[in-house]
Amino acid sequence: MKRLTKEDILEGTNNRINLYVNEYNAEVVIRPLSDGEVSKILSSLGSVPVNQNGQPEIQKIELEKNFEALRLATVTGIVEPKLTMEDVSNMKFGVPQFIGTKILELSGVVSPEEAKKKEGR
Repeated sequence: MKRLTKEDILEGTNNRINLYVNEYNAEVVIRPLSDGEVSKILSSLGSVPVNQNGQPEIQKIELEKNFEALRLATVTGIVEPKLTMEDVSNMKFGVPQFIGTKILELSGVVSPEEAKKKEGR
């Protein structure tokens, strides 16, 4: 069995994914978040309930806090174009939530099934 190396661990956030954003008919480049980045986002929410698998139950978080966390995930995990929080706040409604959910899914915070329920797509 292969031993886990520091390079293996750090490579996770170097992964890049092209994500098509229907509302803009264009792609953005996103990456998974590190444990520290996810912790920072989740701590901005206050107390977060977790399910039996240890994943945060995002659907039980106040709507306003949820939107703010997804905007922060978008700012943190979007590689191209690089955007500020103000830029993300000025996007078409629902787009930061879509991108942020995909980033959290890629980071292992949101399961693909939960992401599909939230998207309604």
